[in-house]
Amino acid sequence: MVVSMEPMITVLDGQPGAGGYREHDILFVGEHGAENITKFPFGPEHNIIPC
Repeated sequence: MVVSMEPMITVLDGQPGAGGYREHDILFVGEHGAENITKFPFGPEHNIIPC
């Protein structure tokens, strides 16, 4: 079984820091537990694209 999880935080338009942030992971669930196959680092600092 494969499970996709996408928790999201949203700050409403007009508020400081308006916008959204989402963590996304894909897990493979087998007989002996779960394995995170996304292997992407956690946290907003990893979602910054340098200009």
